[in-house]
Amino acid sequence: MKKIFLAVVVALFSINAMAQHEIGAVVGGMNGASYKYWFNDAFALQADLAVGLTQAAFKNHSAGMYDFTINPNAEYHWALPVENLKIYAGGGINFGLCNGLETAAWGYNTVSGKFGINAITGLQYDLASVPLALAFDFRPGYGMSFDGNNNTSHFFDWKIAFAVRYKL
Repeated sequence: MKKIFLAVVVALFSINAMAQHEIGAVVGGMNGASYKYWFNDAFALQADLAVGLTQAAFKNHSAGMYDFTINPNAEYHWALPVENLKIYAGGGINFGLCNGLETAAWGYNTVSGKFGINAITGLQYDLASVPLALAFDFRPGYGMSFDGNNNTSHFFDWKIAFAVRYKL
C-alpha cells in the first residue's frame, strides 16, 4: 500500500512539474479573463470568463444579445516552422447568461440562460524574451438560450478573440 501511495505522489509531482500555467486577458468577440493549463507540449486546456455580444439569426430576423460566458476548451497544438509559433485546434462548451435577446414571438427582453458547443482554431506565438503568449483564435459553434417561461432559441454562435497571457 505504501508503494502505491508513493507511486501516485511521485506521478502527481512529475505531472505538476511538466505543467505550465498562463493567465491573462482576452479581447474581441469576448472580453475578459483567460487561463491556459498545459498538460504537455501539445495538449492544453484553456478557459475564458468573459462578456461579449452575440448576433443570433432566427427564422425571419436577427437579434443581438449581450452574454456573460464561461468557455472551457481542450486544444491540441502543432509547432510550425516559425520558431515559437503554434497552430491549435480543439473544442469545448460555453455556458452562462444572456440579455437583450428579443424575438417577434416572445415580444420581450429578459435575462436567459445560454448553453452551446464550439470548435476552436487559432495561432499562438510565445515571445522568447519575456514570458508572454499571444494568441488569435476563431470559435464557431452552436448555441441555445432558454428562460423560465419555456422559451428557447437556437443560433449560430461564433467569436473571434485575441488573448495575451503571462506564463507562470
